[in-house]
Formats: sequence, structure tokens, C-alpha cells
Amino acid sequence: MPGTARPNHWNLTREHVWELSRAGDHRLLLGGQVHNSSSSSPEAIAASFAHARAVNANMVIAPVSWAQFESTEGTFDASLLDTMLAKADELGLALVLLWFGSWKNATSTYAPRWVRADVERFPRARIDPAGRPPMSYEGATPVPVLTAFSPGLLSAEKRAFAKLVQHVAQVDHSGVVAMIQVENEAGILGDGRDRSPQAEAAWKAEVPGALLAHLQSAQSDTLARRLWKAQGSPRKGTWSDVIGVGSAADEVFMAWSIGSYVDRLASHGREFLDIPMFANAWLGPQPGMEEPGQYPSGGPAARVLDVWRAAAPELALLAPDIYIPDADAVMQTYAGDGHPFFVPECRPSAGELVRAVGTYGAVGWSVFGIDDSNPHGQLASTLGYLTGLEAEILEARVGGRLAAVVLDPGMDAMEVTVGDVRVIARAALPLFRHLALDAGVVMPEGDLPVPDETTPGTLLPTPGEKRPFALIMGRTDNTVVAVGQGLILDFWTPGGCEVDEVEELVVRAGTVTSGRILNGDERLQNLPVTRVGGARISLLRG
Repeated sequence: MPGTARPNHWNLTREHVWELSRAGDHRLLLGGQVHNSSSSSPEAIAASFAHARAVNANMVIAPVSWAQFESTEGTFDASLLDTMLAKADELGLALVLLWFGSWKNATSTYAPRWVRADVERFPRARIDPAGRPPMSYEGATPVPVLTAFSPGLLSAEKRAFAKLVQHVAQVDHSGVVAMIQVENEAGILGDGRDRSPQAEAAWKAEVPGALLAHLQSAQSDTLARRLWKAQGSPRKGTWSDVIGVGSAADEVFMAWSIGSYVDRLASHGREFLDIPMFANAWLGPQPGMEEPGQYPSGGPAARVLDVWRAAAPELALLAPDIYIPDADAVMQTYAGDGHPFFVPECRPSAGELVRAVGTYGAVGWSVFGIDDSNPHGQLASTLGYLTGLEAEILEARVGGRLAAVVLDPGMDAMEVTVGDVRVIARAALPLFRHLALDAGVVMPEGDLPVPDETTPGTLLPTPGEKRPFALIMGRTDNTVVAVGQGLILDFWTPGGCEVDEVEELVVRAGTVTSGRILNGDERLQNLPVTRVGGARISLLRG
């Protein structure tokens, strides 16, 4: 049973919409995940957390390495965790802990040396590779991959994870820690399933009754149910009896096995502190990674979300790591059917931030590698507005008055509704060129320059957002608040309306405040073209 929720600790609940709250105060977690090694020393923690604050984050995600936390079996060192808690508290950041335990990106490089060295007690996974695993190359030094079918591994990791959660419960009196991610992108690469002796024994055993009950009661047409129906909908049997053979069956088998493992960790941790815990997914199938094993087979990927939810009921949510161009489809999948939605890793993109928050009701969003984010980039500017308007955003969401616009390539306009106000958002630059030409002025063709989203010298520099985008909030006082860039906004209400006043919004010292009253032709620029801005637009109804 979960431990008692403490007054200053976090809850994920749903009344009208999914919301995170601490001590009754509803919150929206916006920020980023630091690089994998940025929480491995006190100096790196201080620098990376300070940079997150400098780019206007109100939340940071940081790893806890099992290898550093329990470098000697049975001896636990919480000094780095204490540094993270203190630094986050000092900077006013919520902290999401990322447990790098048995698996990180489908490998076991963060397991302690005493685990990796004892292959008898902690056996390895085995694969029958059909080709080169992703994230590798010919001649690469082998990396360890532990098997999820080892009772010894589960026992050792449960003890370590429980110590981590117990320590948080004992020292985090103000509730800095908002959530805990259990493992990172777990699964098997290079094959559809683990073929170690322990895994083979599990494959030949009876399918657990809980999964069979799920297959019999679920209504949706998922991969697992299609496989089960193709076998004649059996009520018992081995895995091959129940779901057949092949790569799809392998993925379902691994999803249940790894999901169950992660659930046992989360369940044990929540005995000491009842805060939301979740697992994240390396996406699949995706272009170039169509088969399980090309992406981690058994992770909470799109085809097996139902299996994970049945196997791991202790998890509050399943979260996608989004690095592919079609982020909209990913968000729709993971936020679908009324499930809570959180993005723990995403490429630097202000457009995807507003899409997650405004369209899919995300309780939080995180860029990966926030230590590299440009403090003068569009993402940092958008974070400044959204964290400054956090209370207004949450109020608008509950009232059904929140939406997002992202004009992907090929789109010139998009219509959304906030309350009873229809908002038509059009790409500003083509319209400005047209209007300027009407006035006898020729504007240059092509995109206008925008700053990079990453700091100079970053290994993988990321260009700024050139898509027009905005987060749009309707208020009950006949005003609309918009944050974004590159859009001209027009409005329609029942009975008609006109724009009464346009007030510029600016961010100063972390607070969103009033700027200029925009007059004349400048009213056309509801939002700037090549930088992020904000506006409060008053409507005069007919």
C-alpha cells in the first residue's frame, strides 16, 4: 500500500483536468533535464541548476546514479542527492528525480560495479541480433545489459530504490521533489526479446493471470489484443500459446516483464513516500526503427502502452521522449484516452512546449540538456512567459479556455476556440509582405533570422524555431492573452466583436508585466515575427 502523502508533497489528481499540486497549490512543471553527468558532482549540480533557472525554468530533472548512490553494497551515499535538494530549494526549482538504476537507454551502465561484476548473481540479458543495435558501431566495446528476469537484481535494486525514496521522505520537508522517474528508456536493443536462460524459462511459463484479465476486459484494439485474438482468445497457456511468436509477440512479452519489474520498484518506493512516479519511453516504431529491438523492445512504446498500464498500476503516467519531427502524433498517443501527460525529454522547441501545454494538457514539459539552452533563445523566452503566467494558464485550462497554435510546414492558418471566442491565427510574415506590397514596399523574401536554441560550442547546435506558434488563453473579462511569435490573430464571438485594446506583455525579473499599449498599424503585430512576445487583447463585443 502507498505511504501517507505528506502535507508539502506532490499529488497528481483529476477533477476537471489532470493537475499536479503541492499543499493544495496547483503547479505546471516547465523546464528541462540536465545532461546525464551534470548531477555527478556538487559543482556540476550547482552550475546546471543555476543555468536552468537562468533560462526561466521552474523545474529541473536530474539523474541519481545507482552506481554512485550505492558504490559498495549496503552502503548508501546521499550526499549528491542532498546537494540537489538544497540547490533546487535555494533556486526555487521543483525537482524531478531520474533513477538511473538497472537500465539507462536499454543498457546497464549505471548499475554499480559490484552488480556488473557478479554475473552469477546478476546474470546478463542475451540477444540473437539480426543486425547492428542502434546507438552502436562495428568494433564498439560491449556494454552491459542486465536481465529483468533476475530475482537477485530486483531484490538488490528494490533495496537501493527504497533507500533513495526513504531519504527524500526524511529530509525533503518542503516538498522540492515533485516526481520520480523509475529507470530510463528500459528495454532490449538488437533483438525482440531477452533470450537468457531466465528469460526463456519465463517465456515457456504460464502467462500471468493479470495480463489475461486485461486482454479479456480491454475494449481497445491494441497489438496485444490482436495477437491474443489471432490465437483464438485463450484463457490460459504459455506466452506462445496466448500471443503466438514473432517480433510483435516478443515486444508484448518484454513489455509485461519490464513493466512488472518497474512496478515492483515503484510500489516498494511508494511505501515510504506517496508521490507520482513514472516511466519514460524511447519512441517506437519510428522512421528507421520500425521493429522492436531497433528501439528498446519492452519499453513503454506506443504499441504496448496498454500492456504497461496493466503491468505497472503503481506508475502515475507513461511519458514519451520526443525527438522526432511529428511530435503532434506522439502527444496525441500518450495523452489519449484521458491519461495524464508529461514530456520528460524533448528537443529544444518552443512550439512543442506550447503544443504540449495548450493542446494536450501536459502537467509538465522538459527540454533535454537544459544546461546547453541559450538564455536569449526563443525557448528561454517562452519559458519566461509561461512560468510567469502559470496561475493564469492553469485557470484557463480548468475553464476550457486554453489552446495552442503551431503552424507546421504547409500551414498558413489555424483556428482554435477559447471559451466562446474563435481565434483565427495566420502566419504573419506572408501577410506583412502582402500588406507592404499594397503600400508600395517590397520586403525581402525568405525566413528572417532567429537565434539558436543552444549556446555556442554545443556538440549538437539546434536552430531556433521558425514555425509560427502561440499559447492562447481566454479570460472571463473579454480579454485574450497570447504568448508566441509570428502570428496575426483575429477574433470572432457570438454577436460579433472588435479589438478594443492591445497591451504588450513583457517579462521582467521573472514576472510578466504590462508594456506598451500598441496603437495604429502596430496593432497588427499581436505577436512579434522573429522573437517571442506576449499580448493581452481586449475585445469589445457587439
